[in-house]
Amino acid sequence: MSRLLTTEYLREVLDYDPETGIFVWRTTRGSVKAGHEAGCLNSEGYRQIKVDGKVHRTHRLAWLYVYGVMPPQDLDHINGKKDDNRLINLRVC
Repeated sequence: MSRLLTTEYLREVLDYDPETGIFVWRTTRGSVKAGHEAGCLNSEGYRQIKVDGKVHRTHRLAWLYVYGVMPPQDLDHINGKKDDNRLINLRVC
């Protein structure tokens, strides 16, 4: 059973740069070393990251990381680029 993803735990395992929209691992996880960019693109063009066995879309993790809560609704990428997860490019819709 996977744990509930909290802001505190997210910040323990990942660093997020709101200016670039990039997450990097703070800890080594299997073959992925600390300091490496986290996640990959899915078939729909969204970046996603697997944390403790559960896949999360990166834009939702960015919101959780900065604001301390998962967004209550969908998030929109203002410029239409699904993998541009800079905080300035995200809005609740």
